[in-house]
Amino acid sequence: MNLVVGDKIKLDIRKQGINGEGIGYYNRTLVFVPGAILKESVFCEITFVSETYASAKIAEVIRPSKKRATPPCKYYEECGGCHMQHIDYTEQLKIKQSIIKQSLHRYTGMKNVEDRIAKTIGMDYPYKYRNKSQMPFRNTNFGLALGFYKPESNHFVFVDECLMHHDMINKINREALRLLRKYKVKAYDNRNRDGILLHLVTRYFERSDSASVTFVVREADKILDTIAKELIKDVPSVKSVSYSINDQTSNLVIADKAHIIAGEGWIEDNFKDLKIKVSPDAFHQLNTLQMEQMYDLMLKAVEINDKAIIFDLYSGIGITSILLAKHAKKIYGIDYSHASVKDAYENARINKVQNVEFIIGHVESEMPKLIKSRVIPDIVVMDPPRKGLSKHVVDALIKTEPKQIIYISCNPSTLAKNISELESKYEVAHIQPIDMFPNTASVESITLLKRK
Repeated sequence: MNLVVGDKIKLDIRKQGINGEGIGYYNRTLVFVPGAILKESVFCEITFVSETYASAKIAEVIRPSKKRATPPCKYYEECGGCHMQHIDYTEQLKIKQSIIKQSLHRYTGMKNVEDRIAKTIGMDYPYKYRNKSQMPFRNTNFGLALGFYKPESNHFVFVDECLMHHDMINKINREALRLLRKYKVKAYDNRNRDGILLHLVTRYFERSDSASVTFVVREADKILDTIAKELIKDVPSVKSVSYSINDQTSNLVIADKAHIIAGEGWIEDNFKDLKIKVSPDAFHQLNTLQMEQMYDLMLKAVEINDKAIIFDLYSGIGITSILLAKHAKKIYGIDYSHASVKDAYENARINKVQNVEFIIGHVESEMPKLIKSRVIPDIVVMDPPRKGLSKHVVDALIKTEPKQIIYISCNPSTLAKNISELESKYEVAHIQPIDMFPNTASVESITLLKRK
């Protein structure tokens, strides 16, 4: 019997998918059910059918899991940004560990997979952890609004308080929205080409009580100068306000340089014994508390000495490089973002670290150039984007054979595929999942690979 859209079926959930959804089988057809939990029995309605799988929405939970929880967020059902808020947090951590196991079984020839993956490191309080928000603007019947788009849809959800954002970020966003409404600034409308606002990007560091705000716009407008000055006056935590023009040809929110219109060109934070500066358009980890744990794990895993040459790939604002530089001969950091590399050099200067060199460019092209100039790494530390490592980077790693590779991953599937490509020369010593994004399906991990 073939499924069609609209069919209503009873389904037993056999496992949890990589996006947090429940997975069951109906007459050997794989059915994905968002909101369902392992071992539940659900009555659901088919919403999509392809040759290989189907999707469905829950009509009724017939036999609920003991791990089912009541989501505390009032926007949970509408927003869809948090895939796992309906699951007990301890169970979320187990699921994330399981997702890595599934990926390794699927894509690699590794044996004893379970023995190499530690339990996921979670948070004591898995809410209000994000130090940065990126929210789209929308013109609505009740005026200008901030919110989120429901995944895989054009459905805008007004959100005045996100439980994953730090309280100060929510406060700043509300004040920014109030001022924009006061001066009647509109969101950009593709249909009539009216308005300028696209996104509001806010970053806040609690330890220094410092925030930056960036208006992402289609075009600049002098009214933003007035709003920026009032925002800094009304919320003293805001130290930097900028705008960035986005012509919507890129998938990035901040696709162009951030132009400072009030306050400083960066905000400062304290991390371990370091002082760091972060520009509005530079990359920085979104969960400060878990970032500390991640760096502790990295420093514990690395086997370093004062003769070591280290490549820090996708180096961001240079924190990894600076931490490792104290124990190594030379660090080479590579990142394509001009803003991040600029911050990296500034952070090295502030912390009086001299044995680092940061290179602007894509890792795929810059790493082979270093190797061609006879700079051979003993250790490679990397934090690639979700798409993982390209063939050029994998080939360069196999060619140079560093003793250790420390791979920080935000995507278990691409991690497993890259491990498979490196298996001829490397073995996985240890994988440590760490929950950087509680209540979502995002799975972060640190993998230690050693040369065979």
